[in-house]
Amino acid sequence: MKTPSRFVLSRLSRQLYLDSLAKAKARGFSFVRFQDFLPGGTALPRRYIALSHDIDFAPGHSLEMAELEHAVGIASTFFVLVDGQFYNPLQSEVIRQIRQIHSLGHEIGLHFAVSSAAHADDIGKEVAFRLEVLGAIAGATVRSFSQHDPVNAGFVAVTLPPGHHACVDASRAIRDHDLLYVSDSAMMWRRYTFETALDEDRNLCLLAHPHSWLHPQDDYVAMIREFESREVNAVTDRFDAFVAALAGYYTRRLKEGV
Repeated sequence: MKTPSRFVLSRLSRQLYLDSLAKAKARGFSFVRFQDFLPGGTALPRRYIALSHDIDFAPGHSLEMAELEHAVGIASTFFVLVDGQFYNPLQSEVIRQIRQIHSLGHEIGLHFAVSSAAHADDIGKEVAFRLEVLGAIAGATVRSFSQHDPVNAGFVAVTLPPGHHACVDASRAIRDHDLLYVSDSAMMWRRYTFETALDEDRNLCLLAHPHSWLHPQDDYVAMIREFESREVNAVTDRFDAFVAALAGYYTRRLKEGV
């Protein structure tokens, strides 16, 4: 299954990403994380890119991107979903990947969709709850959040509960600092690509999805179907292993008389 031909997608690759980062550096841009927008922090550079990544699928690709950026001296923000729709953030391997990303100097931020809220009547409470969950997973205080897929899930203003530690709302930071927003969402650039945005006389917010740049598949739907197949197979394997172990479990129960 592939993306319908009427939709023209961008060809993204590891080398193109590294070349784009190098070009941005050569033009005098520094890279910042969203936590760098917190009040009282270090002054922002004159020319900068707020670089972020939504971990929508396959956290392993995000760790790979974190390592690539670390190797060239760049720190960015990785926004993590904790609702478990497309990967399990409590899986031991994923916990290790998230903590490794953080250990490389990158920021771990919260990604959330309004449509999956448990406290739909109080989004601030919902976000605070998820920030706490993600903080426990990452082993660090989470200082920023962004909304996932607002085109389909909807978009809301977020006010955290009184007394909550300071956090950066990514959308608010983009607006308040007049950043040019550039995104490769679903392998389709908006008005600007990363390269053409560098020609604009503005500071940028670049959202790059790691799986789109690092997975060898260049068709978006085919790539998502591959992720789906991996998750389905993993779930099937877990249930099969559980069922296969039942005979031994029942046998031990009978021998023990319980």
